[in-house]
Parts: sequence; structure tokens; C-alpha cells
Amino acid sequence: MGLLDVGIDLLKGIKYTFSDEPFMGLRFEDYVSDLFSTKYFSLVEKTHSTETNQERYVERNMNPDFVFRYEPAGELFAVECKYRSNLNNEGLLNWSYPEQMKRYQEFSHKRRMPVFIVIGLGGTDNNPKKMFNIPLEEAKYPTLYPGVFDTFNRPPNKPFYWKNGKLY
Repeated sequence: MGLLDVGIDLLKGIKYTFSDEPFMGLRFEDYVSDLFSTKYFSLVEKTHSTETNQERYVERNMNPDFVFRYEPAGELFAVECKYRSNLNNEGLLNWSYPEQMKRYQEFSHKRRMPVFIVIGLGGTDNNPKKMFNIPLEEAKYPTLYPGVFDTFNRPPNKPFYWKNGKLY
């Protein structure tokens, strides 16, 4: 590796650490991924980086961010990660838009696997103040009321676990 390569890698690292876009989503995805123990969960699929998509768009990026397998049971499930710094002006959580929700619903139906929406709220993307783990079938609208998302509140730094087809 030459000096130029080291410099490029260093710049990428600085951008990843300090940039808002597009690395904010990537940092939250990394944060969430780290909460899945490699002892119990295999990472089966992961969406591509923004850099890869700039070179040539990968259609699979329309799918949820991750597909995991819970190894003891061989069960597959998908996770879509969303980080939001705050609620909207009405105190609601904007997590998606209609076309994106429809894609996730179609993915879940075609692949016959549950999809979970993991949302970080407040704090920072790599240390959110709050976290919610919402089954897609419960996230019925792109904007959610507190009565919906608060039901799925979870400690933001607690490792995920799988039980009876549900992610906790």
C-alpha cells in the first residue's frame, strides 16, 4: 500500500467519523450490527455502501439493511436501521416514506421473513439516546405516534436476542 492509499484511507476514516451524510446512516447500521452476537447470529446479507452505489447502483440496496440468521434455529429475518436526531414538530417519528414501506412489505412477503425496523433516536448515530425495535407489521405508517413507537422501546446498548420468531 502506497502513501497515497494510506492518505485516501485516512480521509475515508475521518469522513466516516465526522461527516453527517451519508455516513450517519452507515454509523448507525454499524452500531446496530454490533449488537448482534456473532455466536448466535450470522450476517447473511448487507446493503452496499454509498460509494459502491455511486460507481454502479446495486438494486439489492432497496431491501432492508441486513438479513440475519439466528443460528440455533436457522431462522432468517431482516433489519432496517433508521437513525433520527429528533421527532418532527408535531412530536411524531418520521421513519420512512410510502414507497419504501411498500418495498419492505413486498420483501417480507416474497422472502417469507419478518422485517424489523430498528430506530435510534436522539444522542448520536453511534450512541443513540433511545432505541426502538418495531416489527414492520406494527409500523403501519411512515410517521408514527409515540403510542406506537414507545411500545417497542428497548435499551440502546443491549444486545439483541431472538425468541419464538421475534427479535428483542
